[in-house]
Amino acid sequence: MLIADRLRERMSKFRLSQSELARRVGVTQTTIRKLVSGGGYGSKYLHLIARELHTTPAYLTGETDDPDEGAPPPPPAPPYQAITLQVLLPGEAALAQMFEGLLMAMDRDLPLDEQARLLAQRLPTGLSQLRDLMPALPKAAAAKPRPSRPTPARAPR
Repeated sequence: MLIADRLRERMSKFRLSQSELARRVGVTQTTIRKLVSGGGYGSKYLHLIARELHTTPAYLTGETDDPDEGAPPPPPAPPYQAITLQVLLPGEAALAQMFEGLLMAMDRDLPLDEQARLLAQRLPTGLSQLRDLMPALPKAAAAKPRPSRPTPARAPR
């Protein structure tokens, strides 16, 4: 059984929100919310959740009391991060609002280099949320028709 307090404690230690942990693991935020609230009893993604929280599934389920015992070392950070952006961005006001939100979520008592690292981690999420503020594209540009494929004929039985 997953111990929700341990999950919340590890998320807090690494400053991960439910939605960020869900994105990294590849599950929905609802899945993480259920686990954090104690409503979920486990997950087939427990090993992935443990890896993102730099611990083991055994710690998260209460089998051990040391979060670092047997935990794999954190993977090295990639030298680059690939993201895809549309060429069209919202105006300066929307960008300023996004940056303000990212900065408000930070602890101002942290050293400047740590704040910069956190901002770099959160920037892809902030940019992805800008899609909601994008102006609607004309239907001709937004919906490209898919080439149709003929349906294969079924063999007689």
